Amino acid sequence: MNSTEELTKDEVFEVLSSSRRRQILYHLHRRGGRADLRSLARDTAADETDETDEPVDSDVVKRFYISLYQTHIPKLEQVGLVEYDGDEKTVTLTDRVADVAHVLNEDTGPDRQWALYYGALALVGVAIGVAQLLSAISAVLSLLFAGSVLSLAVFQYYETTVKRGEYSFLEQLVND
Repeated sequence: MNSTEELTKDEVFEVLSSSRRRQILYHLHRRGGRADLRSLARDTAADETDETDEPVDSDVVKRFYISLYQTHIPKLEQVGLVEYDGDEKTVTLTDRVADVAHVLNEDTGPDRQWALYYGALALVGVAIGVAQLLSAISAVLSLLFAGSVLSLAVFQYYETTVKRGEYSFLEQLVND
């Protein structure tokens, strides 16, 4: 599949039709987007066998490992949702997960650069405050206003840029 093409609804629903593949995507997300295959097998086995408090039997993990290696990871890699490194035996979540979110009508990012708007508003507020300081009018309120707007801009920047790539809808896929 061409990495510039969007995933189709059929591809998304086919790949998500397996609860095990949904678990893989969720566990990759939970682990920061990258995990070794054995850890994914252990996590998935623990979830499917409801043994989250106790270690899963190594034979069970081995069966899950084989299933992931032979079937599920190649399917996810085929549609471009993960990349598998055979040398390191690691699986990495790709940005194509955003295509899944798009098909499922999940919002993964802002439509506008609100932080820029708030930042510009804060600069206007600072300019007003400076003008008021020069004329000895109570500028404290204007500076507080500008500071609060700037704080809001920084917070929104954090939410929309720093936390970007958090696909919380993956948790809903495994819990529904």
